[in-house]
Order: sequence, then C-alpha cells, then structure tokens
Amino acid sequence: MNDMSLRMKRIIFLLSFQCYLLVAFSQIPNSDMILIKAGSFIMGNSSFARESPTRTLNISQFYMSKNVVTNAQFAAFLNAYGSSIVKDGEFAGKPMFKIDSWGIINNNGTWQAAAGYDLFPMIEVTWYGANEFCKVSGGRLPTEAEWEYAAKGGPTQQSYTYSGNNTPTVVAWYYDNSGLINHQVGLKAANSLGLFDMNGNVYQWCSDWFGRYTDAGTSGDSDPKGPSSGVSKVIRGGYRSIGYGDLHLTNRESLSPDESYNFVGFRLVKDLISAVENPKDDAKILVFPNPARQYININSTANIESIKIFDGQGKLIKNIAGNSKNISLVDFSAGVYFMKILVKSKLTIRKFEVVN
Repeated sequence: MNDMSLRMKRIIFLLSFQCYLLVAFSQIPNSDMILIKAGSFIMGNSSFARESPTRTLNISQFYMSKNVVTNAQFAAFLNAYGSSIVKDGEFAGKPMFKIDSWGIINNNGTWQAAAGYDLFPMIEVTWYGANEFCKVSGGRLPTEAEWEYAAKGGPTQQSYTYSGNNTPTVVAWYYDNSGLINHQVGLKAANSLGLFDMNGNVYQWCSDWFGRYTDAGTSGDSDPKGPSSGVSKVIRGGYRSIGYGDLHLTNRESLSPDESYNFVGFRLVKDLISAVENPKDDAKILVFPNPARQYININSTANIESIKIFDGQGKLIKNIAGNSKNISLVDFSAGVYFMKILVKSKLTIRKFEVVN
C-alpha cells in the first residue's frame, strides 16, 4: 500500500470520526421542541418609538426549544465540536463564548457546566457561538419576528404585557424577584405554547441585524429576516436585573455579535424537515466530508435503498434510487442541505453543508 493510500485512509477516518461526534453529541431532543403553527400577528408596540410602527406579518410554521439552551447542552456541543472558536464557514475564527462561574468551565481539557449550573441558561455566549450551536444541531436562531410571534402565543395571539401573563412574577425572573442572579430554566410558568422564560432570566439572541422598524417592510410581509447588514444583532426578552417597565415582551435591544455577557443566552429553532427526525435514526450512518465541495460519501455498511436530498427550505433537490454511496455535488449551490437515507426500511436524516 502506497503512502497516498494510507494518507487518504487516515483523512477519511478522521472525517468520519468528526462527523460521528457531531451527530452523537447531546442535542436538544425533539420532545423539547415546541411546534409553532403558521399564522399572522401584529409586531411591535405603538407606545414605544423603538418598537414602532406596528405592522401585520405572516409567519410560517417552525419549531422552537421550550427552554433556552443550558450550560450542560452547550458543554456537550463543545466537547463534540472540539473548538472554542468557529471552525469553518463564513464566521471561521470567531469567538463562541467565555468561561464563567455561572456558565461553562474547563476541567482538564473537558468542557463542563460549572458545579450546580447544569440546567442554568448558557451565558457568555456570542452571537457566533449561538449561531454555530444551532447550525450543528440542524437548526438556526429565531428571527426577531419569529421570537415575538412565539412570545405572543403564535397563531392564537394573546394581549399580555409579558409572555403568557400580565403579572411578571408568574412568568419571569427580573429585578423584583431574581435576587440579581440567574436561575435554572423552566421554573416559572410557560406561555400558552409551552415556552418557558421568554421574559426575564437572560436575553436571547435573534438572527437579525438590528434596524429601525421605520426601515422595515410593510404590513403583509412574510417571514421577514431583518436588515441585510448592520453592526449589532437583536436580543429579546429582558433579563434578571431589568425592571418590570422594560420587561414587556416587545422591548428590543442589541449587541455586537462578538460580545458576550452573563445575562445573554439563546434558543434553538428548527424548520419542519430538520425537526421531524425519525426516532429510529441510525447514528452509525455518517456523511463525509462535511462541509463538502464536489462530492459527499455515505459510510453505511448495509445497502442503501434510496437517498433524497433537500435544501434548507425543504425543496427536493435530488432523488437517488439504489445503493449510491458517493454522490456528486458539482451542480449544488453553496448552502445547507438535508439528506434522507433509507436503509433496511429505516430512515436516517443527515445535515451537510456545501461550500464553493
């Protein structure tokens, strides 16, 4: 066997192992993802200049994690991911988080939640770190519009001042009841959709650049994603030390995407295709390299019955019948895709990225 063959085998093994780790890390289970059905709502609040003007928006169906991501969940991600900075893609090299006594610490090379803080919100996380966790988890951060739509109750909109109630102490940790410290997730009452801590405890990153509503689209728009560029990213929800006057659920704030604080966390959102995964998913089936360029391999030892590849919007891009384990990507645009692999009548879903 020549040196080139040995090098290729080592590369394939390392890529396969890396993919295995990313698939196997302790992701947020589907049972903790709340279905937010499609509908329309009035976004904003005419009583505050920064939240005006109000406009009616149409929002497509999505899933949102019932809690903000916890320290334990983020530590599991870090140990699988193998880096404290973004490894590749558009944001390669960007910092993801800082160590904190209420958050994540390093114990002899292993990332873990600080003692007693496993179920507390992940904090000191940058927008880049929150975005990368969601990306690897097969999801994304919520848009600002999705966040407010969910906070207000989704398609059955409720006119509460806070998410799920008009009394802040029922649903939120804030200045009057928090003791100015963070608290374990899910201890306050959920809103009507089953989402906890949409107000208070920690702010939550959204995907959008911050912009004025006066520069936004008009009523009737669908699934707005905010400005195309900016200097700061939206955070929503308030935090442990904010007063009830600023805790109202339409309040908007922003931070630079590379900033991190012990009062800012995030929530995971998934689209339908990446949220409805088969509970019999076979973790032994891996795809590599990932990200991929001209081709992608499937390492299943069993014969593959069929493969379907969808883009990030759920559109079927490729349908392959038979035992194909090396797939050409030469006609694929850069972006995120999902592969449905049928082996022995068992469906496995894998996410992969194509880069140019």
